[in-house]
Amino acid sequence: MKRLIPPLLLLATFGLFAWQLTACKKTPTPPTVEDAIAVWKNTHASPHLTDLVSLKKTNGQMQKNNGTLVYTLYYEAVEKSVVKLGNSPAGTTDKYQGNYPFQWTENGWMGPDHHVYATH
Repeated sequence: MKRLIPPLLLLATFGLFAWQLTACKKTPTPPTVEDAIAVWKNTHASPHLTDLVSLKKTNGQMQKNNGTLVYTLYYEAVEKSVVKLGNSPAGTTDKYQGNYPFQWTENGWMGPDHHVYATH
């Protein structure tokens, strides 16, 4: 029984050490649709030519680029023009797809509008 205690103590110490290392490497929650809507509003504020009718997330991808965590949020948006644009009268709706790249910072996700969105 005396020979069994040191290996068990060593195993428990190693287990606690490994748990401490893995507990610190938590993947942050990705940006939300609300964050993407805020980015759209910030980037389309001036000049105000269109209103956002809807924006829905279609996909997302998280990856590391040069040691920085990046999340690309893919979306589908519907906009309605508030003024006449070219041959299209005011009130014309347009549906399109796009993406917003978010970069992880110590304060949260920084969007392409350079605002930081806290994790949820």
